[in-house]
Amino acid sequence: MRRAAVGTVGVVAAFALAWVHWVGLLVGGIVVGVLAPSWSRALATGVGFGLLAWLGFLVVLADAGRLAAYWGSGQLLYVSFAIPVVLGLVGSLAYGLKPIERAD
Repeated sequence: MRRAAVGTVGVVAAFALAWVHWVGLLVGGIVVGVLAPSWSRALATGVGFGLLAWLGFLVVLADAGRLAAYWGSGQLLYVSFAIPVVLGLVGSLAYGLKPIERAD
């Protein structure tokens, strides 16, 4: 329960930071990566964080009435999709910085 609460607060703070600077996407990936219980979950949640950020971007574009133009923008669409997904994934690699827990 505590992990979920810390994760939620961290993700919301990362989205707030991403609103003003792209490094928030990396911070969000770090937050979800460090809180993940395994490598596979860390990588999946990092990608999921990036996808959620991109969907939020789509909502902002739709609110501004620019979504139709965005779909036809070609390479801009691909890059703006790849940046949050890749930064979320790279940030989630922070899972590897956690100390190894030994059962000695």
